[in-house]
Amino acid sequence: MTKEELEQYRSIAAEIDEIRDRLNKNTVHDTVTGSDSEFPYIRHVMSVSGVTETEDNKRDMMLIRKLECKKREIEAFIHSIPDSVMRRIFTYRYIDGIVRPSWQWIAFKIGHYDESYPRRKHNKFLNKS
Repeated sequence: MTKEELEQYRSIAAEIDEIRDRLNKNTVHDTVTGSDSEFPYIRHVMSVSGVTETEDNKRDMMLIRKLECKKREIEAFIHSIPDSVMRRIFTYRYIDGIVRPSWQWIAFKIGHYDESYPRRKHNKFLNKS
C-alpha cells in the first residue's frame, strides 16, 4: 500500500457520503396495504421506499461499491499492521475523522513529544513495505 493510496481514504469516505446524499434525493416513498400471511389476516399499511432506477443511479451504486471496496482494502491494511504503535499512527493519520492531524498531535497521542518520532516510524514502515 502506498502513501498516495492511504491519503485517498478520507476523500473516498467523503465521496461515498456525497453519492449517498445524491441518491437519497432520488428516493421515492409510498405506502401499500397488505395483510398477515396467516389467519386472522390482519390488514396493515406499510411504508415502502426505494431509489428510482436510472442509468445515473446505477452508475452511482456501482461507484459506491468500488469505493467501499477500496476503503475496506485500506482499513484492512492498517488493521493488519502487527505493531500497536504503528497501527495507531496510521489510524490517526489516515482513518480518524481529524482533518490532517499534525505529526506533533500524533506524537502526543502515542506518548512521545518529538514530532519526528511518528513521522520517521511511518516513513520507515512505508519504505519497508
